[in-house]
Amino acid sequence: MRQYVPQWQSIGIDRDRYLELLHYCRQYPKWKAEAASLLGTHGVRLDGMPHGSGVSDPVALAAERRMKVSADIDLVESCAAQVGGGWYTALIQHVCLRKRYLDIDPVLMPTSNRNAFFIAKKAFFSILNDRKP
Repeated sequence: MRQYVPQWQSIGIDRDRYLELLHYCRQYPKWKAEAASLLGTHGVRLDGMPHGSGVSDPVALAAERRMKVSADIDLVESCAAQVGGGWYTALIQHVCLRKRYLDIDPVLMPTSNRNAFFIAKKAFFSILNDRKP
């Protein structure tokens, strides 16, 4: 009988940390959409009417939020790029966009070796574990 070692155990992290990193990556599409929507934020229209008790700058708040979202996007993308070997797009699609290995376009992968793909996935999570606090 084959001895199965879970992916998170072969990386050297516990299951909870692996799931934390996985669900962190699965927020990637939401971050991309939010970053795109924050580009169109406009300032408050000054029409002389009261608008509440506080003075706020929606453009600055949107810029701060977009900076945080962009940092999260950059972290995931740089970890996928750091794996190397041409696995960047396939890893983003599999881990972040929830595509099964079989559904990823073979043109996007440098090799059709399934084991090489999952070794790259382990390397991705190992790098992400080291870089994400």
